[in-house]
Amino acid sequence: SSSSSSSSSSSSPLTRVCPFILGNELCERLAYYGLCTNLVVYFREVLELSTPEANTQVNIWAGTCYVTPILGAIVADSYLGRYKTIMLFSTIYLVGLLLLVATNVLCDKTSVNYGQVEWMLFIALYTIALGTGGIKPNVSSFGADQFDENDPVHRKDKESFFNWFYMFINIGSLIASTVVVYVQQEISWTIGFIIPAACMFLATCIFFSGRKRFVRIKPAESPIMRVLKVMFSAKTRKGSSYADEPAGMRPNMSYAWLEDACEDDTTPFSPLSPASASASPATKRKQYTHEQVEEVRLVVRLFPMFLATCFYWTIYSQMQTLFVSQGMTMNTSFKLGGWEMDVPPASLSSFDTISIIVLIPLYDQVLAPILKRGKRQWTVLKRIGVGLCLASVSMIVAGVVEMHRLRLAAEGKFTQQGVVDMSVFWQVFQYVLVGASEVFAAIGQLELFYDQAPDSMRSCSSALALLSTAIGGYVAGGLIPLVNQITEHWTKKGKWIPSDLNKGHLDYFFFSIAALNALNLVYFLRVASKFQYKKVQHGSYQNLQSGQGKDDALLSQTTVVNIPQRRNRSNSLERTPIRSLMPMPMSPALPAPLR
Repeated sequence: SSSSSSSSSSSSPLTRVCPFILGNELCERLAYYGLCTNLVVYFREVLELSTPEANTQVNIWAGTCYVTPILGAIVADSYLGRYKTIMLFSTIYLVGLLLLVATNVLCDKTSVNYGQVEWMLFIALYTIALGTGGIKPNVSSFGADQFDENDPVHRKDKESFFNWFYMFINIGSLIASTVVVYVQQEISWTIGFIIPAACMFLATCIFFSGRKRFVRIKPAESPIMRVLKVMFSAKTRKGSSYADEPAGMRPNMSYAWLEDACEDDTTPFSPLSPASASASPATKRKQYTHEQVEEVRLVVRLFPMFLATCFYWTIYSQMQTLFVSQGMTMNTSFKLGGWEMDVPPASLSSFDTISIIVLIPLYDQVLAPILKRGKRQWTVLKRIGVGLCLASVSMIVAGVVEMHRLRLAAEGKFTQQGVVDMSVFWQVFQYVLVGASEVFAAIGQLELFYDQAPDSMRSCSSALALLSTAIGGYVAGGLIPLVNQITEHWTKKGKWIPSDLNKGHLDYFFFSIAALNALNLVYFLRVASKFQYKKVQHGSYQNLQSGQGKDDALLSQTTVVNIPQRRNRSNSLERTPIRSLMPMPMSPALPAPLR
């Protein structure tokens, strides 16, 4: 018995394969956060960009880092597979980091100044943004590919894998926001960028060294492309009706225009046999079954909720930009007994991560059970709504802190270093509140998009979550020049966000964002009041093939057969349909910036 258990342990992917994936993720996340956490300080102090320009550039770059994962997921799902995609984009990622290091070394060792090579720096940064797009959506799903869902031991080990996976992400993030940020500001920016480059090189080597042990699933049709194709087909083909629906199905008339993508033939329906591609145009004008269109409908119905949560990420973006800029104007000295050190302003973002790690167990074990015992049902939409409220409160607190800082600046209370004599640790409250808002809004959004989509469409709902983060970053980047343009010409006090924040009104900007988010909350409440929950059954291909769970796939106003996504290769049905960009059910409480 003991020998069999040790044999099972030695053959488990958790110990035999996953260390290569976990080591890769730890090093890659350390590299990413080692770059992005302190980027706005680099733009200000090294490139000598103005405060508004530095913050705008960081927001646009960060937004791009959340768009490219959609490209990476499509490439992995439809063309290269996850292993080749991760290796290809890791190489691109590493090239970008090496170019960034080389540019800094060039400026350090020669008479070339940073203004002359600024274009090289931005090429390096957007190469990195492209590289992270192939890794972020695929590594966790690739880890899930290594486990056989039919093996009880593998199922249990997969839970352990995701716990380790998320822990390694948090370790990488904390090291980056403390050690790497300190090296960048107190020792050398060049050395501070060599560390992420070395980590990315190590991540690539670790992943490559496990190539002979990995299970690789061949690429098939991307669910993201399926949604786009069905929507395009529905818009370009008219005249379909639901008269031909299979027995046992009732029409869901929301987004009824999608029915125009349904096939018109009356061939008997088979869940695992999509409409034949050999059918002539005369006998088959449409490409998709009613079940496939119904799956797409479940994703499309999330679009209004997607729009209602985009502005939340505009508030979240302030952590890596204006919060850091605000901290740069405050006293960063930290004294403990006879020991004193300067705390880099960007390191305070670690309080966001720490608050999430602390608050998630409190929410799951204490608050959620209490709320569920109440008279009114506690729903995921209410959770998101609470998160949006907390986000506005975080902006109000940031505004109040800025008001006090500006008051001290007006009174001439500065340190010998020329910053306002107000401790940077006053910012802890706004960072913690943003973290608390993530526990409700960000994780609630992830849970909603995950639970309300069928298995085969989960990568699409995850893509919506990532896209909302990207749009929030772009909006944050556009708001700064827009507000400055308006306030410069329409107010007597000039720009709210000048290069010297002591001469501006960053507090007004924070209050304005809080007000805009309050308006967004009104829109969210309107959308939420009309939203109808669907009880979507989540299962595996094995269940579908054996006919289990077909009739109760959706239990609300509509009952629909849950059909797996269409595949180009029959042998791709060997494993559970875990697609790229898919959030994992075992641990949905992953902090938003670490997804």
